[in-house]
Amino acid sequence: MAKNDDTFGLDDDDDYVPYIPIKQRREAKFQKLVSQRRLPEQQNPAEVDEEIEDSHKAGPKANVSLIDQAVEVKKQKMLEDSVKTDAEKKLEEEKAIMEAVAQKKLLASDRELAKGIIYTNSMKTTWRPPRHIVEAPQREHDSIRQRYHILVDGEDIPPPIKHFRVRILPKLHGTQTDMKFPPAILKYLKSKSINRPTPIQVQGLPVVLSGRDMIGIAFTGSGKTLAFSLPLIMFALEEEVKLPLIRGEGPIGMIVCPSRELARQTYESICAMNEFLVLDGYPKLRILLCIGGISMSEQWNTLSDGIHIVVATPGRLMDMLEKRKFNLDLCK
Repeated sequence: MAKNDDTFGLDDDDDYVPYIPIKQRREAKFQKLVSQRRLPEQQNPAEVDEEIEDSHKAGPKANVSLIDQAVEVKKQKMLEDSVKTDAEKKLEEEKAIMEAVAQKKLLASDRELAKGIIYTNSMKTTWRPPRHIVEAPQREHDSIRQRYHILVDGEDIPPPIKHFRVRILPKLHGTQTDMKFPPAILKYLKSKSINRPTPIQVQGLPVVLSGRDMIGIAFTGSGKTLAFSLPLIMFALEEEVKLPLIRGEGPIGMIVCPSRELARQTYESICAMNEFLVLDGYPKLRILLCIGGISMSEQWNTLSDGIHIVVATPGRLMDMLEKRKFNLDLCK
């Protein structure tokens, strides 16, 4: 009996078109237009007469280049500024600054800007900072940021946490980690000789675990990958424990990388953490590497059973979404 399995069919990997940067696409389009231009002697007399007629209809500055027009405008502005007082110039500068601040473009997609979509609430998560950190005074949080050279900007910023360590709670006769990671994750960090978080992790991990949006800027080798991959693993693991994913569901989260090498490196680090979780009895997470140059049939089992995390490059990701290999209905 034939099966209708177009969604998960992998026989069209050869149709994959690699992602071409927009700069190269514009350059190719420009070269194509240049090559299609015909020389004047190749044009018909009727077309030449039509061009001459159109030239008579053009404006008085049709033959003036844009550079000459810009120079003329600049001279005119300098002439106008020469008769203005210093107070008037200062007033115009202040007005321009206020307009620039008022018209600051939101960091959102074109679709969200076109439809006026505004997100007022952050993503809901079950993670909360430990009580001793939440109850610490604000000056202590500022002191930690100053010590680690962390610059932050935003509203209601989660407090920084400077330790992965396990704390002993005498009153409760138990232990608790500062960032509330399971022992398996702490074992993984110890195996990689990661004893304490880096500055981007000190502030970045609490922000992402709290479900807040973040743009993190840090130098190479500062641990940015762990700052977003570790919370994603925790979110996916929580969803799998609550209600296991089935065929056709997922991913819970997605990581988009600019290059294949970075995507593969991120994928391998997530798989390594996943192995430590499995050894401690946690359910296995299914991670899909979605990059060009590899056959997706190698990851058929991952794709067919439902995926928790996707690590992808833009070109292959768009190709897989267009072919409906998976969807983003559950993606947070």
